Amino acid sequence: MEVAMPALDKAASELSVTDVYDIAAVVGQEFERIIDVFGCDAIAKLMPKVVRLLELLEVLVSRNQLDPEMEELRLELDRLRLERIDRIDRERKHQQ
Repeated sequence: MEVAMPALDKAASELSVTDVYDIAAVVGQEFERIIDVFGCDAIAKLMPKVVRLLELLEVLVSRNQLDPEMEELRLELDRLRLERIDRIDRERKHQQ
């Protein structure tokens, strides 16, 4: 019996961390089925790569879930850092 995966039907920008966990659970079930039929060796090299991919996806999705105020603050901080670097460069040129 195949489990419906609504998370796999979503656009990447709509994914939540919970969706990533749901995907990981379904992938894990598929790995178990493959192991039952072919043994552990059949996926020994693939499993760590898939796990790492899911970890990366989790991080990317969690970054996209920042609330708008946090994202605005992060952008403002980046802007201020760039201004500071620019000011330091101008001061160096002026001193030379």
